[in-house]
Amino acid sequence: MFSGEFSYKMDSKGRVSVPAPFRASSDGRYYITYGPDLCLFVYDEAGFKERTEILAQLDDFDPKVRQLKRVFFSGPGLQECDSHGRIKIPAVFAEYAGINKDIVLNGMSSHFEIWGKERWDEQRQQDIASYFQNYKEMTSKAVSSEQ
Repeated sequence: MFSGEFSYKMDSKGRVSVPAPFRASSDGRYYITYGPDLCLFVYDEAGFKERTEILAQLDDFDPKVRQLKRVFFSGPGLQECDSHGRIKIPAVFAEYAGINKDIVLNGMSSHFEIWGKERWDEQRQQDIASYFQNYKEMTSKAVSSEQ
């Protein structure tokens, strides 16, 4: 499980440290893809396989499914942590996510996100502003579906 928020700097070669708790929760092998909020989603191998199995069930003759799969699977191949616990963020991903140097890695249970710090600060404010209302709505839906 990926949990927590960590601030780091990307080095001049586009590498970023994966927090020790994240590495401990996985095998040090990751897949990076586009996240829907102008951030990056990072899955360990097990999480990527699980997401792949879900997407494989969708109808490839649906244009929205093809678009989704094109973007999701267009990321680079497997990224392995180097001996210092770093992974490389390809330039196309850094540009998409607004990552210059300061970044935030945020745990999302089944995966983690990588954000440019400025975008993260804005998104976090928006998320916190609606957190309590969203929590109330989501938990009441969960409770009602259990009954």
